[in-house]
Amino acid sequence: MRKIFFLICIVILISYPFIIQAQNIEPDTINIYLVKESWHTGIMIPVNEFTRQEFPLLNLFREFEYIDIGWGDADFYQTPGIDLYLAAKAILIPTPTVIRIDGYRFPIEKIIEWREFAIKFELSIDQFRQLLKYMNDHIVYNEQGEPVITKHDPDSHVYFIRSLGKYHLMRTCNTWAAQAIKAAGYDIDTFGLITASQLYSKLAKYGKILKRFD
Repeated sequence: MRKIFFLICIVILISYPFIIQAQNIEPDTINIYLVKESWHTGIMIPVNEFTRQEFPLLNLFREFEYIDIGWGDADFYQTPGIDLYLAAKAILIPTPTVIRIDGYRFPIEKIIEWREFAIKFELSIDQFRQLLKYMNDHIVYNEQGEPVITKHDPDSHVYFIRSLGKYHLMRTCNTWAAQAIKAAGYDIDTFGLITASQLYSKLAKYGKILKRFD
């Protein structure tokens, strides 16, 4: 009996650090960032053990510190440069969409230097999970449960993933981003919100402005 008790004690002592580590993986809050760069508006999410566990898609970006995720017209998003014809088509005709995810190996302060505006939102874990649910609900997965990747250059850290929903004049990347933040529990009226300036004006009061939109 003493031997059994002794063995149980050893197992508990060995397991204890791993139990504590598992308990400590969940932070109290998660900071996300609403950002704009040129024609792109997106939401930046930190990449760490907890966020990868909650959003397995981030396992594609294990080596990065942050990802920038956005939603937009499939043709325009996946065509290099700025094609004005595709931009006009995306506005005038409802078109298929993709999720665009880009990885960054820099601190958030450095990334913000390259953005036209940046707003920080400090989310509770429940809010963060609601945000991820909104994003997941727009991602198309195959029968194996894997995201349907429509484009990825092996030399690039940008992935395009097939998405649900149509892009059009009244639902742009700015609308999608606003609805994502709204899904996290913010009382935001997204009706008629289609431009980056509208997005900034409506959401700035809910978060902390890190870089103003001039």
